[in-house]
Amino acid sequence: GNVPFSKALITAGLPRHTQKMLGCRGGSSSSSSESEGDATREMLEKKLSNILDDLDALPVVMSRQQGNIEVRTKWEGDCMLSVGEAKVVDHHPSEFKGFFEDFSQAFPKVNAMAKRVTALEGDNTEKEALKSVLQFPFPLKDRIMIHWKYTILDRGQDEHLLLISEEDNDEIMRKHLSPEDKEKYVLARTFLCAYLVKPVYDKEKIIGSNIKYIFSGDTGGKIPQWVQNAVGPKTAFDSVKGLIDYVKKGAGGTN
Repeated sequence: GNVPFSKALITAGLPRHTQKMLGCRGGSSSSSSESEGDATREMLEKKLSNILDDLDALPVVMSRQQGNIEVRTKWEGDCMLSVGEAKVVDHHPSEFKGFFEDFSQAFPKVNAMAKRVTALEGDNTEKEALKSVLQFPFPLKDRIMIHWKYTILDRGQDEHLLLISEEDNDEIMRKHLSPEDKEKYVLARTFLCAYLVKPVYDKEKIIGSNIKYIFSGDTGGKIPQWVQNAVGPKTAFDSVKGLIDYVKKGAGGTN
């Protein structure tokens, strides 16, 4: 009796993911859907970890700023995996928190292809359903995606992660993909999209941030591989450079 109660009191003020790490679980009726969301998030984190473990094996297809920003790609069947990385950026990881906390408003300012991102349901601080519209050049139709976003701030010391995926999106697709959407847009798929910001140290002092952007998905509409080979790396580069520029303008930090 008393030990779980004491633990609940002690951990009550902590973030929910920290409570879960400490083994403190609430008794709410939403615990089943929460546990499903946790399992999906953990699966996506594992997938991300596997990609990053094999990163050096992927060929560099774009290099900018004397090699400080690199893009690597590989084909997985008919779909491209792209990874953009800024090795050292002269900003503390805390300066990127605002981007993670206000993703729906911030991402169109970071990536010119993002026409708009609409929050549909859920909790912006952890798990949230999004409808994203991407602008494609004429004569291609714009793309629409409905997916889940997981925000994990302070995942490690000054480390922040954002995950987006269509995994388990059947219900939100039924609820939020309208007949007008189907007529106006081509449905695209997001297997995994991620932003990871980690501190860069000189001895024990943080001297900047390392930024990684990962995208694995299907843009829909059977776009030829040669077009994706041209567009994919540029999109990954723009997604990294756009975030850096966003923070440089002072838009990303938190006080």
